[in-house]
Amino acid sequence: MPHFDTYPTVYWLPVYALCWVLLWLAIRPQTNQRFFIASALLALFLLRLPSIVFNNEINPDESQMITQALTLRYDPVYFRSVDGTTGGPLDSYFLIIPSFIGLPFDFITAHLTAFGLVAVCFWLLFQTAKRWFGSKAARLALLPLIFMFGLTQNGDFLHYNSELIALVLLSWSYYLYAKLLADRQPSLLRIGLIGLLLGMVPFGKLQAVPLAAVVGLFVGITILLRQNLSVQAKVGRIALLGVCSAAFPLLVIFLTYINGVYNDFITFYIIGNFRYAGNTDQVKSLLRLPEFFQRGSEFDWLVKFVVLVWIAGFVAAVRRKIRFTIESVQIAAFIITLLIATLFAITRTGSEYVHYLYFLTGPLLFGLAYGWQQLQTNERTGQWIALGATAVFLLLFGIQTVQNYIQKTPMNPYSSEWQNGWVVQQSSVAKRVLTYARPGEKLAVWGWRCDYYVQTQMPQGVAENHTIRSAFNHPMLADYQKRYVSDFIRSTPPVFVDAVGSQNLWMNDRKTQGHELIKPLGQFVSAHYTYVGLVNDTRIYVRNDRVAGLNPKQ
Repeated sequence: MPHFDTYPTVYWLPVYALCWVLLWLAIRPQTNQRFFIASALLALFLLRLPSIVFNNEINPDESQMITQALTLRYDPVYFRSVDGTTGGPLDSYFLIIPSFIGLPFDFITAHLTAFGLVAVCFWLLFQTAKRWFGSKAARLALLPLIFMFGLTQNGDFLHYNSELIALVLLSWSYYLYAKLLADRQPSLLRIGLIGLLLGMVPFGKLQAVPLAAVVGLFVGITILLRQNLSVQAKVGRIALLGVCSAAFPLLVIFLTYINGVYNDFITFYIIGNFRYAGNTDQVKSLLRLPEFFQRGSEFDWLVKFVVLVWIAGFVAAVRRKIRFTIESVQIAAFIITLLIATLFAITRTGSEYVHYLYFLTGPLLFGLAYGWQQLQTNERTGQWIALGATAVFLLLFGIQTVQNYIQKTPMNPYSSEWQNGWVVQQSSVAKRVLTYARPGEKLAVWGWRCDYYVQTQMPQGVAENHTIRSAFNHPMLADYQKRYVSDFIRSTPPVFVDAVGSQNLWMNDRKTQGHELIKPLGQFVSAHYTYVGLVNDTRIYVRNDRVAGLNPKQ
């Protein structure tokens, strides 16, 4: 298992040099396309490797989803054993898949999975851009994304997050739509598959529904504009799109109903998500986009780079008086509408979580590919412009890294130097918990420290594994508190951890945010559990029968 310190200079230099080789390969007409895309994704992997082998959470969301996947392996009924809150069921279920080949439920597995999803997404976006704007423009458009998502140290772009499954589904649907545009006779199989993918998107991330709606809208428009189709054929294809789009949601509704969690699905996923940040001023959020992009660190560079190239390409197209075809108008309208829908989706909540920016990868890559196409990168002058501009973009990362090195800012904030291989590091709290319980037994943590579940390999004993929705005031507070108490009494885990304190995320005031704020929960814990001590400012309670049956080493 490779490991990296905070200044992996010997590793960083050759991998950074590989980025320059990629740039050279992109403009060489002799470069095989498969070799190029394989090289680009290999470079992305190598650039992200220091964060991939970091076996700790890069973002608290990772611990949430790893814990949910671990729990679903024991109890696969979503909304009974697990509630992903704003993340969809597919995000947690997908993390179970690596365990089938022997990978553990830990952070390295999550980081590897995240890389795999990003790689698939980029491959699909590249294939789509190649169909619309040509191979060379697509290659040049892909590189800035490879550089940004590989060289950034912003954790929001490196961890396993709830946007990635929806992003792959959307990217796949973009690719199928591009193929549909080129079909003389719109394929029934392709239309059906697009519908199925779009129907799955809400269960990856409900926030991504506007993007899925754009794809569905333009697939419908494409069918209606086909003059070689009869009215009956058009109606049949649109009906097929609708039926296939509804198939997966109907399956989910059926499964929730037969498992007795339909009401939880409606209450906590549908209503809960629509009420989430429901009082946000959308206009104000849109006006804050420049600040939002800046929070994404180097993502702000990417946005500005794309805008400049797109404007230059548009000006070049106007000067050449390019004539638009029906297909080119459809493509332009699709990309513009997709961009608008994406900006709406990422600003709706007003929370400005940086990982929301992942949804912009499609519009940005398409806009960049359009710009390079119009700047005629197939000609020598256009190639030099593209090469020079992309080289400057790549050089910015080198300059930033050198500055960080001089200023003694870690080149790699995700040090695995003392990790001792593929091992999750246990905190003092996790070690204490495991003196009273075993991996595989249930654990309940009050507060926001889902990493305790991962460190102990204990599934969650309550659906809400981070309890901010049961502690902070909001319209559905009573619903969340009622469910928490019900889940806790049903599972009665051997160990209960109240993490509220100085080491907890968001919930730090034990007097006002401790588990006792829910009186029935406080009474149940008092009656059935024994307080065994404070570890790292975290209260630990053990079920009475377990205390009586064990004599842990203090």
